[in-house]
Amino acid sequence: MLAVNVSSNYKQLSRSLDQLGRKQLPFAFSKTLNDTMFAVRKHVVEKTYPRSVQVRDRRFFSAIMRIDKSHKTRLTTTLRDIEGRDYLQVLTKGGIKRPRGGGHLAVPSEQVKTKRTGKGVPARLRPRKIVASPRGFVGKTRTGAPVIFERKHLRKRYPLRVVYYLANSGRIPKQFPFYKDAERITRAVSPKLFSRNFSHAIRTARR
Repeated sequence: MLAVNVSSNYKQLSRSLDQLGRKQLPFAFSKTLNDTMFAVRKHVVEKTYPRSVQVRDRRFFSAIMRIDKSHKTRLTTTLRDIEGRDYLQVLTKGGIKRPRGGGHLAVPSEQVKTKRTGKGVPARLRPRKIVASPRGFVGKTRTGAPVIFERKHLRKRYPLRVVYYLANSGRIPKQFPFYKDAERITRAVSPKLFSRNFSHAIRTARR
């Protein structure tokens, strides 16, 4: 979640304005906050996210990123994930992924990674699907590491290939520069937006 509040800047600037300027300042600040956040959202959805992760559905990230807009009596705007998906936050800082309810994480081998498409791993190559098939089973390598094997031929024991490595946890690298890009876009666009919005507020004010 990204929240922007301008209360301190607002108080400082209002002291230097005449009565009309102080009256119109909330409108200009509120409009600038909203315009800035929409610019941040556009950049993050269209550029930051696709560059950071393997996108399976381009509509997904856009659909869950919601802006809570500012108004003249609440000079705060927020960009948030409406589904509260923890992994998005983990991607911004890095962290450890652990399996739900115990068990193991299935880490795909190169055999599976090369078969990934824009929609992810094909259903036939997902861990549960392979284990449930006649050719797949859970076993151990010669070093004792738990893995999911798949036989090349249904009626022959060998050859085997490792399709998934089973781990107790996995490290997720820091790979989604959400806050860094948001701050950069904010600094780049907000001064010009405020100048335009404040001028418009003064021009259209009822005197």
